[in-house]
Amino acid sequence: MHRFKFSGEPRAGVVLASLMLEMLKALPQRDLPQTLVALPRHPRRAREFGFDQAAWLTAYLSRHLGIAEAKAYRVRHTPTQRGLDRRARQRNLRNAFRIDGPLTGRVAVVDDIMTTGASLDELARACLAAGADEVLAWAIARTPPATAG
Repeated sequence: MHRFKFSGEPRAGVVLASLMLEMLKALPQRDLPQTLVALPRHPRRAREFGFDQAAWLTAYLSRHLGIAEAKAYRVRHTPTQRGLDRRARQRNLRNAFRIDGPLTGRVAVVDDIMTTGASLDELARACLAAGADEVLAWAIARTPPATAG
């Protein structure tokens, strides 16, 4: 996962996406979405990383599952989410995304790693505002929630 996320190695992504694809192929066809939407990076951040993992993953899943993609845009540059708690992440991302064109039916928002879910939640809000009836969150991995202790 680290090689895919931070080193932009598509070969590592193929392994991870293939595992995810096997899980998704086990779902009944009626449970699959009509559209996939990648969690967008701001263009400035995409240039810094040189690779957009969520866009790559979404295109891979779209090709292999035969599900259409819709484009989302990050309309404002937000500071990195690293180190922020859920509430701060939510504030940081408020109104950060826009979807071009109307959406219908079930949509899955796609990212590589879900931490608190704040980014996917805000993108889901944009999808609902664009007309989606239901929004699922798909990610390769989820960081464990912090435990009190």
